[in-house]
Amino acid sequence: MSQPRRNERRFYLYPQRRVVAVLDDDADVQAAIDGLRQAGLDVTKVNVLSGPEGARLLDPAGTRHGPGARFVRFLQRGVFEGEALQVHERALNAGHHVIYVPVRGDGQQAQVVKILRSANGYALLHFRRWSVEMLPP
Repeated sequence: MSQPRRNERRFYLYPQRRVVAVLDDDADVQAAIDGLRQAGLDVTKVNVLSGPEGARLLDPAGTRHGPGARFVRFLQRGVFEGEALQVHERALNAGHHVIYVPVRGDGQQAQVVKILRSANGYALLHFRRWSVEMLPP
């Protein structure tokens, strides 16, 4: 059975065209993945960061990925992305999970949001091409 990418070792730059949510525990992650799979979405394109290792990979300051990453994170601190990085880092360091689900179009966004909320997801954001949309609770 196909699985999402978990704590993939790479620099998490900007999750363009993705809906992002915080999930508290493994059961919530599994419920989200099951719901996405049942909806016919390709879960191999989904990224999940988990716990302190996920926070290290998120690298909110860019220090582990060189000068280019530090510069990107510097720019992100001045906009809403910086706040999102802080929320995600705190959640990960507290042992929670952050899930990144690619979406195409508003219909698929609504479907993914419904699935993530039903799995107890919160702090939902939609990273569009040039903006970040806070999704109401």
